[in-house]
Amino acid sequence: MVPHLDRRHRDRLDLQNHEELPLDNLGDYPALADLNALWQRLSDAAPGGVAQTIDPLDIPKMLLPYMMLLDLEGERLRVRLAGTMVCEKHGGEMRGKTTDDFFQPADAAAVLQAARAVASTRRPSLARRSYVSIDGRPWSYVRLMLPLSRGGQDVDGMIKTLDPETLNF
Repeated sequence: MVPHLDRRHRDRLDLQNHEELPLDNLGDYPALADLNALWQRLSDAAPGGVAQTIDPLDIPKMLLPYMMLLDLEGERLRVRLAGTMVCEKHGGEMRGKTTDDFFQPADAAAVLQAARAVASTRRPSLARRSYVSIDGRPWSYVRLMLPLSRGGQDVDGMIKTLDPETLNF
C-alpha cells in the first residue's frame, strides 16, 4: 500500500498493468507505426543495427508532445527530453528526472524492466500501460519504446512515445 495516497487513489492502484503487445499490432496505432518505420529505416542503415538518433523533423508532428528521450543509466532511466504534453501532465519540466521521480516504485521497476528488455533484444516494444502516478493520478495508454545506440554498439537510450488516441488520465 502507498501510504501518502488517500483512499480514493489507493483504490485505483488496481489499475496498474503492463501488457506487452505483439509488434504486429502496430497497424492499430498508425502514428506509432510511422515512427517505428522511420526507426527501422535508420536502424537498417546504422553500423550496429540500431538507430543512433532520430531527427525530430522526421517524427510525425502529432507525436512530438507525447515523446520522451530516455537515457538508460544502470538501475534507472533518466529523461533527456520530454514533449510538452508529458511535461504538462506531470506538472513541470521532466528533463533530468528519473523514473523514480514520477512512478511509484513498482511501476518504476516495470518501466526499467521493459527498457532493459528493449536494450537487450535491441528491438522495439509495444505495450499497454495503466498505472497511478506518484502524485496519485491514474494514467493509461499504449506506448512504443524504441532503442537507441548513440555509440553504435550498446543500447544506451530509448525513445518512448505515447499513442495520443489511447491516452487516458
